[in-house]
Amino acid sequence: MNILIPDKWLREHLQTKATKSDIQKYLSLSGPSVERIYDNEVYDIEVTTNRVDSMSVRGVAREAATILKRAGIAAQLKDVKFQEIKKHPAENLPLPEIIYETDEVHRVLAVVMTGVKHVDSPEIMKQRLEVIGVNAHEALIDISNYITHELGHPCHVFDYDKIMNRGGKIIIKEATKGKKFTTLDGAEYETIGGEIVFESESGEIIDLPAIKGTLNTCVDKNTKSILFWIESLDAKKVRRASMGHAIRTVAAQLNEKNVDPNLGKEVMEYGVKLFEKLCQAKVASELYDYFPNHQIPKSVALKMETIKNYLGIELKESEIKEILHDLDCQVSIKNNVVTVTPPTFRPDITIAADVIEELARIYGYHNLPSKLMDGELSVNPDPNTNYQLESLIKHFLADQGYQEIYSYSLISEKLALDSGHQLNKHLKLANPLKEENTYLRRSLIPSLIEIIDNNPSQKEMSVFELAFIYNPKENDLPEQTLKFSLVSNRAYCQVKGDLLNLFDRLYIFSHDQELIIDEKINKDIQMPIAKQEADFLIKTDKKQKKIGELMILKNNFTAIELDLKSLIAVSKKYPNYKKLIKTASIIEDLTFTLNKNTAVGELISAFKKVDKRIKKVELLDIYENNYSFSFIFQDEKINMSSEEVEPIRQNIVKIGQDEFKAKLVGQI
Repeated sequence: MNILIPDKWLREHLQTKATKSDIQKYLSLSGPSVERIYDNEVYDIEVTTNRVDSMSVRGVAREAATILKRAGIAAQLKDVKFQEIKKHPAENLPLPEIIYETDEVHRVLAVVMTGVKHVDSPEIMKQRLEVIGVNAHEALIDISNYITHELGHPCHVFDYDKIMNRGGKIIIKEATKGKKFTTLDGAEYETIGGEIVFESESGEIIDLPAIKGTLNTCVDKNTKSILFWIESLDAKKVRRASMGHAIRTVAAQLNEKNVDPNLGKEVMEYGVKLFEKLCQAKVASELYDYFPNHQIPKSVALKMETIKNYLGIELKESEIKEILHDLDCQVSIKNNVVTVTPPTFRPDITIAADVIEELARIYGYHNLPSKLMDGELSVNPDPNTNYQLESLIKHFLADQGYQEIYSYSLISEKLALDSGHQLNKHLKLANPLKEENTYLRRSLIPSLIEIIDNNPSQKEMSVFELAFIYNPKENDLPEQTLKFSLVSNRAYCQVKGDLLNLFDRLYIFSHDQELIIDEKINKDIQMPIAKQEADFLIKTDKKQKKIGELMILKNNFTAIELDLKSLIAVSKKYPNYKKLIKTASIIEDLTFTLNKNTAVGELISAFKKVDKRIKKVELLDIYENNYSFSFIFQDEKINMSSEEVEPIRQNIVKIGQDEFKAKLVGQI
């Protein structure tokens, strides 16, 4: 998250003579990164998401005071104290009744102020808000935005009379699904269910807390009394509601990161001071402070030896204490064990590594010795992954004219249904950026088809992709399976041939492994876009293992989807060496007329099983329904004669006719 901070505003909290360049340099070395300085006046600062304490003017000033001191530049965080809130003796207005119907509320502070004057904000406030990208309105509205940026805790202003006219109750609860509400900018929303909302006595939503106010309770030009309000809610609930409704306000981005609820009192006092000073408002009620569970930081213990092992240097106990004290941590060292209790505004310090990181960055990463690690790196390769094989497959297919593509993991409803699985069998994104990207895919094929369809000018187009699909698991993350898929608008035989050539290159057939294409003609079709499907089976030692599927689609495209893990298991790095047979071979060609739906792969397998002296059967050519096959006959002990081949040839013809209705062209 990036924030903008004018230099003069920063120095209202930071006592130092450091130049702007010094602040940029040393902050970037050891803390939030100052990416640039606009007009030599405004710092553009990147703050990591776990450091919500630094997402404000005062938070950055706190960091700068510690870091500049270590760099040898005098710096100190200025004290900021505000007067305790006291009710004006001449004013007396009751607080709304606040009802809690959820346990997700960490703290609520509220006070009623009346006699509000509608005046312009001071020029310095306007200028600062405009510089940081916030539109300036009037003081009544600008004060809450100003405080949030300065101190880092969001706050909100309600029109007091609008709340009281709705029954005078604020019911804090988890929303049911389908309730409508309108935010203060006029945008209409509907609850998704589970988000925390404020409701009136009649059930009307009057605020989306920690995120954005609603139109029915926001201040306007007629506001005379206000309810100044601060809440601290469960961060996960805030995040879910913000993302679910796509409302990414500054308040939401801070509150979803566990803003310190202990900061609320200070923010409330500062806000009351500004409303009194700028709007002439008077406190008309006692301060309401609901804080059911005070946050108690957990201590972290670690050995001095652990610090040394991580940093590569031995820090003195006094130096460790000094650094951690400067970070507002409580520290004790006893028997070489450092016990650290972080402040409540540092929820990111929870384990020993966090403490070591703080020591390293304040000491200065640049001050640590530059030394390569000793010993061997631990390498635990995934047995189901073979990057060399993946590269070989990609390059082989590219040489065959295929193009590698990358499609989205999130797909539309249409593509999800095209995969052959019902929508409720897909994982659905709760808050998609686009309706076209809603479901996690369960097949790559529909996306590849879409790509070819979107390129009608390409008469021939073949694409492939190697990527994950996501199969849902109950009460768990999805099972990610790596698939290798290809789709082509070329003829089925060509695509199938390309795949067989790939299998041959992977030496699948040279290790006594046999490919079986189990063609399920017009039955058991899973994908609605397919008209014919077949399973790829690899047979080894009388066992069959499915490695993928082949499909002829309704648009006459050919699609293949293979499980990469299974493909790796049957692939070999080198071919299997077989001694050359010293006897002569006989090569003959036979042509058969086949029916339209004859499975040629099964026919070739049947031919090979006729006799062990048939060493190879290969499809040579196709003309209409006539298929020409080449047969290689060879005996390993003697040279075969034409007479010895004759009975084998007859058996080939018989098997073709009896089992596949294949009619021989010509005579034998």
